[in-house]
Amino acid sequence: MKKASQMQVILQPLSSSEGSSVLVETNPQATVASLISSFCTQRGIAFNSSLEIFDEKKRPLPQFSTISSLGITNGQNLLIGFRDSSISFGTQWPLLIALGALIIGVIGILSISMVYGLTGGKYPDDFGVVMDAGSSKTNTIVYKWQSNKHKGTGCVSQEDNCYAPGGIAEMDPMKLDPVINCAKKVTNHINLAARPKTPLFFAATAGMRLLRLTNETRANEILAQLNNQLNQTGLSVQAIEIISGEDEGIYGWITANYLQQTLEIPQKINPWVPTTYGALDMGGASMQIAYALPEKDDPSVETSGLKLYGQTHNIFSHSNLCFGRDEAERRYRYLLITDPTVTEIQDPCLPQGYTYTITGANLFKRPCTNSTKFPQVFKAENKYMMERNYTFIGQSSPELCQSSVAKLLNDDICKQYRFKECFKKLDNIPDDQEYLAFATYYFTTDFLNVTHSSLEDYEQAMENFCIKNITEVQKISKSKFAVQYCFNSKYIHEVLINGFRFQNSTWKNIQFVQNIAEKDVGWTLGYMINATNLIPEKAKSPRLISAVALTVSLILFIMVVIATLVFLFHYHRKGSYDNKTLYI
Repeated sequence: MKKASQMQVILQPLSSSEGSSVLVETNPQATVASLISSFCTQRGIAFNSSLEIFDEKKRPLPQFSTISSLGITNGQNLLIGFRDSSISFGTQWPLLIALGALIIGVIGILSISMVYGLTGGKYPDDFGVVMDAGSSKTNTIVYKWQSNKHKGTGCVSQEDNCYAPGGIAEMDPMKLDPVINCAKKVTNHINLAARPKTPLFFAATAGMRLLRLTNETRANEILAQLNNQLNQTGLSVQAIEIISGEDEGIYGWITANYLQQTLEIPQKINPWVPTTYGALDMGGASMQIAYALPEKDDPSVETSGLKLYGQTHNIFSHSNLCFGRDEAERRYRYLLITDPTVTEIQDPCLPQGYTYTITGANLFKRPCTNSTKFPQVFKAENKYMMERNYTFIGQSSPELCQSSVAKLLNDDICKQYRFKECFKKLDNIPDDQEYLAFATYYFTTDFLNVTHSSLEDYEQAMENFCIKNITEVQKISKSKFAVQYCFNSKYIHEVLINGFRFQNSTWKNIQFVQNIAEKDVGWTLGYMINATNLIPEKAKSPRLISAVALTVSLILFIMVVIATLVFLFHYHRKGSYDNKTLYI
């Protein structure tokens, strides 16, 4: 009877790679747990409570049920292994699914982060157009800056420009196409949707200031036509104006110090050491000087307050209309004529062997030479002079050139001829102020190779050049402007020494420059920088997904990654233990 109650059960590992089957001797009243114990004993391994026995359909059998109650018969094959391993023994799909979920989770985190970080959420670029209507050309410039300004002021850079030759003051109000076409051309750099909100500033300088002095009606007519036509460019016209010489000087000061990166340095008051540069500018019809002064330094000196990049600057600006290079030379020649019946005049500033011819109308009937004393000076000859050609014959005489140029700044002579504009001298510019001199100042000193030199070196170079005849001048340069540099150098010397009271000790404070950081020095950049203070910032561009969507998505993807990693960790751990315990 005892032997009849004995039975055999074959326990086969779930995976064939885990070793061979084990034949276990048992009885119908034994439990499933006892079968596991017998299996471990025969394999020579420690009992592991995680092991389970499965039927042919891989269903786990209750460990405390008897063999007979489960209907297990003698010689029946059963499976043994771990519950987690039972899955892996049967298929690799769960592992592949887990790895796929991990990859999707990681890619999801990276993708959603990149979509949020690289799209939207940025301040757009703003654009502005400044039209510089000078005495000899109109320069239209497109500027750009990021909408989120730095401490309230835009960090401006030039994008493009377009030149229209000829001074606008000389143009027919009904024939302004070259100027208008330039404005239309530069708009190609501006997104079509942004153009209606892009500000356009038309600012005329000395040429139009002179026209307003002599013919205000015509000046207003030109501005009215510009207003009509510029409003058809698709841009937002903000200003069509004739700016003052003082404002032009201030804008030049802003440009110079912006490029020198000195606008954010606070001004020291006591003791005052200038932290910004003064600006010296000489154009064709006017000249400007501008520099910063400490607050309330001298109540009698009128200054303009500027707030740029969080710093306040008090700027003194001084302008002399009719004393730009071209108009000064015109008045210089006007003063050389003592007898209007004589049409050949000796010119000590021109090189010997060179002649220059100009009509009486261009010499006498111009805003800077059209004096109220004109009829008395030339009496009966007045009506003929406008039709005559006057020829100026070069002498190469430095001393006579100097004395003739000096008359330009002589207040008594200016009043004698009743010119509308006389030179306004300065006697109290700061001795410790450094200056940047550009435009005609630079071109002249560069030609003479004295941009970095002492006053003595400048004077020596000036004298050496002014004694040269036309043949010697042409050996130095074939430029048509070369013949002007004796007058230029003498005039600059007179302005700086006797007009602004520079001395040998302060001449070294002047840096003659054409550009700074490879950017041209001119007033238009300063105009645009100052204008950005009043232009409101735009909102950031929208992102493709919101911050809430980003947060929710990241949480979901991170949960997927964590869950997958936990699964893979347990999978690896169970698999390793299974290999260790079953494969014997």
